[in-house]
Amino acid sequence: MQSVIDKILEEAKKEAETIARMYESEEEKIRKEYAEKIAEAENRLNEEIDKRKKETIMQTVAQTRLLYNKKLTTEMQAYIEDVLQSAVKKLPEHKKYFDFLKGLIKNSGVKDGELYLSSGDLKKYRNQLEKFLYQEGYDFQIKADDNLSGGLVIKKEKTTFLGSLDVITEIMRDELKIEIARILGFV
Repeated sequence: MQSVIDKILEEAKKEAETIARMYESEEEKIRKEYAEKIAEAENRLNEEIDKRKKETIMQTVAQTRLLYNKKLTTEMQAYIEDVLQSAVKKLPEHKKYFDFLKGLIKNSGVKDGELYLSSGDLKKYRNQLEKFLYQEGYDFQIKADDNLSGGLVIKKEKTTFLGSLDVITEIMRDELKIEIARILGFV
């Protein structure tokens, strides 16, 4: 009977070892499978982290570029405005400025009334202007207007012809700025 018991125990021991090996093999397989799943999940997580980092960097670069472009545009507009103001101030010194004044008078379509010029223009061009007006048959009373920076204003009864540099500049501001930007190579 002892031998039967030993034999049963021996078989049970072998079967237990087989079952243990089978579970060890299954455990190893499951560990390996989960290790692969964990590694795969870590890779996806790292890829997502890298993707988010790149997106954040790209957003930061885009925002920085936008702020830079905005600042650059503001500075270019200020520079263009400075160039425009400087050019307008220098117009009365241009060699063809008197021709410009004559053109304004002719284009007004008015033959008589009051003709206003800046004090500086009046001092510089009074004699030439009187001669021109006489030759062309105009009958204007010439007056100084310290509010004018250049150009002229013609008044006759209720009609006013605005040919001051300030008004002309304001009317043509956008076109002038575009042309200045083109000349400066901004566009």
